[in-house]
Amino acid sequence: MVTFDNNNEYLRFEVNERVFAVPMNTIVIILQATEPVKIPEFPDYIEGTVNYDGNIVPVINSRIRFGYPSAEITNRNVIIICEKEGKCAGILIDTILSFQRIEEGSLKPPPNLNEDASSRYLSGVFLDENEQPVYVIDVLKMFSENDEHFIPELKNDKADHEDN
Repeated sequence: MVTFDNNNEYLRFEVNERVFAVPMNTIVIILQATEPVKIPEFPDYIEGTVNYDGNIVPVINSRIRFGYPSAEITNRNVIIICEKEGKCAGILIDTILSFQRIEEGSLKPPPNLNEDASSRYLSGVFLDENEQPVYVIDVLKMFSENDEHFIPELKNDKADHEDN
């Protein structure tokens, strides 16, 4: 299993032509997007669930959660499975852009006021090589407090995942 220990490495991706990122040290795996299994009475922003390594993981549709128009899942979409504080969730995104390392101190607090509906899900912001803002997402913040029971603890038997 690949792990990323540097707190200054991020996976940049696009949602509705806007650039976001997640910290590399929270990523468990990146999966080619398939239609998640729909679950009755889940909130509309939870696309469904996927099975990853024996874990049933809820998948957040980032477009719906951010208030953007929904779109059909294509071969460019991926699901980023993230783990934080022992909790595991996936996020369906439009397309991966790149991996980026930023300088220590480059991550700034998220903006206090933002017209973008996604600002409450942010943990910070940094500028990319073109001086464009990249908004860092905290996947667990994307669940409302009432929906936190949908986030499972990650079952991870490391002995089954040792690199050869």
